[in-house]
Amino acid sequence: MSGGKILIALLLVGTATAWGVGIGESPSAPREGAAAAAAQSYADINAPFDSKYHFVRIRYGGGGGFGGFRRGRRGGTWSHDYPRAEYNFLQILKETTYLGTQAEGSNVLTFDDPELLKYPIAYIVEVGYWNPSDDEVRALGEYLLKGGFLIVDDTRDERGFELRNFAAHMERALPGLALVTLDHDHDIFDSFFRVDPLAVIPPYGPRDAQYYGIFEDNDPEKRMLVMFNFNNDIAEYWEYSDMGYFPIDLANEAYKLGVNYVVYGHTH
Repeated sequence: MSGGKILIALLLVGTATAWGVGIGESPSAPREGAAAAAAQSYADINAPFDSKYHFVRIRYGGGGGFGGFRRGRRGGTWSHDYPRAEYNFLQILKETTYLGTQAEGSNVLTFDDPELLKYPIAYIVEVGYWNPSDDEVRALGEYLLKGGFLIVDDTRDERGFELRNFAAHMERALPGLALVTLDHDHDIFDSFFRVDPLAVIPPYGPRDAQYYGIFEDNDPEKRMLVMFNFNNDIAEYWEYSDMGYFPIDLANEAYKLGVNYVVYGHTH
């Protein structure tokens, strides 16, 4: 086992329990609007804004799939792997980089929440059946064009529907911009760790992981606005890496890929 493998394995010892919350608590009745509902339900557990990097997960309505659970709040598709995935990932990010990291909590926001504009990087999962409103799409486009960077994770799609669905909604948000297949030597795979993207094997069985980006002017030499892990789920490795469900080698590659995304999003 190499030094890097030992490091990440040791960092996760003792992180089996996610952020402590009061079981049985439930959010008050939501107000109208996605942003208002999210603010009312999650403001009390969102980490206050400061100069550090905050993990921001995007909340949206609808969809199927598996959600997460925290402080009595059962999430929907948007919350798959929440909050254990970000908790474990933030410990790795804090210990392996000099990036100032808020590792004691994470944030849940919607695209149409003005608070999102304070955070340069956002994360969203299971976009295969995502159906954003016009307000969410408008706000997403504004966020990305003002400098935001969106990391998209967790799709399983052998027939192409999820890819087409995501691409269609991104066309609404960013008219004229399209998903571009990333070369395996793209800078994002070498922004902190050197990662072979083919070594990050999807956790759900044999399928080909693919990587797409959306760039300004559809030019891969310009700023990347969106990073899309297609047919993969790196947060699944993060969530269970301290429980022995996956080999350390695979969990390490998933962590390194996530660290690269965050470092890239802050430096490009």
